[in-house]
Amino acid sequence: MRYLVTTNLSHIPKDHQIIMVDGTVPGWQPRSDDLHWDHHRSGGADIQIDEMPMPKTKLVEDFATNRPVCIVTPQVDADACCAAAWVQLPREVLVRSQVVDRLRAIAWDCDHLIVPEELNHLAEFALKAVAGMKTIGSAIATELQLSPDRQTWTPEDWESYMSISFQRSTEWLIAAAVGDHTWPGEQGEADSYLKGLESDAQQLIAQERIRLIPTSRGFVGVCNLKGIGRYIDPRAFYQGLTSIANVQSLRPETLVIREHKNGGTQYTLGCLPAHPQTPKLDYTSGIFERLTQAELIKNPHAEGWGGRRTVGGSGWNTSSQLAPEEILELIS
Repeated sequence: MRYLVTTNLSHIPKDHQIIMVDGTVPGWQPRSDDLHWDHHRSGGADIQIDEMPMPKTKLVEDFATNRPVCIVTPQVDADACCAAAWVQLPREVLVRSQVVDRLRAIAWDCDHLIVPEELNHLAEFALKAVAGMKTIGSAIATELQLSPDRQTWTPEDWESYMSISFQRSTEWLIAAAVGDHTWPGEQGEADSYLKGLESDAQQLIAQERIRLIPTSRGFVGVCNLKGIGRYIDPRAFYQGLTSIANVQSLRPETLVIREHKNGGTQYTLGCLPAHPQTPKLDYTSGIFERLTQAELIKNPHAEGWGGRRTVGGSGWNTSSQLAPEEILELIS
């Protein structure tokens, strides 16, 4: 099984059957025997595996061809890994409620930083599982001899790093589901990672990276990660925001600013997980389209904004030309 994390259409192997999950590489069109599941659309499911069918045997076998298989996602996270595991797990494993519930809880925590009420009993498990999967990154970076400063990584470095992370996290989930390994986080892998969130939150505050920007409908929490040189978990932003503001008095939307891989700026439009207005958000109902049109006015070759109901962002392959204030005006 080959795993690939890319936003570059030309990097997708033409001699493989492609299984695209949790996003769509810009410009890619599935062939008749490719498989495509993407919940990043209007009306899409809250997590990727809820878009996917229960296999008759294994999905990868139910739709097998004579070509080798490549599982592709534009951006790796635990939700994408749960989907890649779902593709390969046999039906007799998936029909066990514990396995389905655990995969769903992990995907929910990844995408929403909370779990739905019916999975509350797995909230701590899911939090530790998602964090545990993130801890494998440092070992992969060392293995690939990459600099600790991620700003120095080339696009090729990023693609190799993310693709290996995708494979190893997925294989970890598969091994846990079939009983050959403990689940991520169950052996304390995430403990130091979770403790580090507090120090990261304090760093964001001390460096004045968290701002409250006024709009006509209230203040929006904005976090600027440019120049920080390493991954910052969104939970650190939300922890920092909670310590400097009454979250209930803010709007539910959030905005994160970071360097684009090709230079310039990339944005993530997110939300406050427990805000009472968050369930009413739907960025797919015209907001991404408005932001895309604003980008095209400034750069006719800009890639559009996209995502799902409560999170999305600017283009993967072109940097954004919009200022934070312009974005917040367009989503008001």
